[in-house]
Amino acid sequence: MAFLAPAIASASTLQLIGAGLAVASAVTSIQQGNLRKKGYEASARYKDLEGRIQAVKAKEDGIKALKNTQKVLATINATASAGGLEPNIGTPVNLGQYYALNPGFSDFFTAKDNASLALSSAKAQADDLRFAGSQAQKQGYLNALGTLTTTAMTMGSIGGPPSPVQPNYGFKTSQMGII
Repeated sequence: MAFLAPAIASASTLQLIGAGLAVASAVTSIQQGNLRKKGYEASARYKDLEGRIQAVKAKEDGIKALKNTQKVLATINATASAGGLEPNIGTPVNLGQYYALNPGFSDFFTAKDNASLALSSAKAQADDLRFAGSQAQKQGYLNALGTLTTTAMTMGSIGGPPSPVQPNYGFKTSQMGII
């Protein structure tokens, strides 16, 4: 920090005020990036929770499908018994197989797949949000660095020694090729 002492000592009041405001702006940029990251993290946690809720709903749908299958099988068995048929052989078994078990198991496994897809989709979205949060934080730091760099360059160019003037030896600037 000792290298800053000569620059600070020779700076005017307005230059010091400008540098102070630039530092404040840089700090604000960093804070803004950190807050945006926290916001993205909160959104990611919500997406994870939302995915788990959808997975639970899908599992409940699968359980309902199995319960409905059980009711249909019970109805088929009761109807077969009431009609004088043996419920464990022949037509009642075929009816149970094709009209109850196959669709019921299909619905159950579809619900199970839906639960898995809900979890993986929510995880992917949450990961995207977390990545966006880290990028927002990095952007805050880069903005702060840019602000401070611009200020340092501006302060370095203000108030320095005058640039050397090229002698014109009595010629007009238009005659020297300078317009």
